[in-house]
Amino acid sequence: MPAMRFLFVLTGLFLLQFASYGQPFGGNPARQKWKQLATDSVRIIYAPGLDSQAQRAIALIRRLAAYDSFRLGKQLQPIDIVLQQSPVFSNAYVQLGPFRSEWMLMPNLNNFTSGALGWSDLLALHEYRHVEQINNMNTGLSKAARILLGQQGYDLAINAAVPNWFFEGDATWQESVLSRQGRGRLPQFLNAFPVLWQGGKNYSWLKLRNGSYKDVVPDHYELGYLLVNYGIAVYGETFWPAVIKRAASFSSLFYPFQQAVSKTAQLSYAQFRKNAF
Repeated sequence: MPAMRFLFVLTGLFLLQFASYGQPFGGNPARQKWKQLATDSVRIIYAPGLDSQAQRAIALIRRLAAYDSFRLGKQLQPIDIVLQQSPVFSNAYVQLGPFRSEWMLMPNLNNFTSGALGWSDLLALHEYRHVEQINNMNTGLSKAARILLGQQGYDLAINAAVPNWFFEGDATWQESVLSRQGRGRLPQFLNAFPVLWQGGKNYSWLKLRNGSYKDVVPDHYELGYLLVNYGIAVYGETFWPAVIKRAASFSSLFYPFQQAVSKTAQLSYAQFRKNAF
């Protein structure tokens, strides 16, 4: 019996798969030359030939950093942004450890999903909102995690406190409200949930939140935009700053984000979601 138990455990361990990484490869040859533009809020790092895009990006970000409306808070930590011209896919991200952002400058070729807004303009509006989110979650237990464990500990804390649908929904909301054609203004993006409702697909919150391998479910960008937009429309611009301050500080140790929404909206988290839908 012990031998069978050992064999069972050993077989289970062999079935587990883990990815292991050595030194990350950035994809840029060592001979690549770089230039930079810097202000008190951002440093743009770019290859020669991207001067006009770098200048436009830094001008947009300076305006966003100085913008008083729609702010999540007043904390401002400078960030490095790397403009990548070599990747052949459309993406961008903001990351801690170290605190930086990288923009892949290959534009999305489908205007129905990203609109006609200039690609680097869209990235400036969307990605700088992530910078603002990260800066203004530096409070309470999340701040303690940053002091004790550095940026990686801070990253763990804020992602444990705040769901990914808020990060992406809030950034999508900003790109929509501060431009003439963010994704929140596009029919293909907005129609995801009405199509479900018209088809009688009353999925549970867990399915909407976590997705499905069986059925087509809107992703966390679409879900997040719907909820963030509802919160601002009903409770005003100060609603989400108050929520993330409570959540990131872990004023409620268990389910901090849900409890923060409930306390700020003065109704249950489930009722908030139901009202939004």
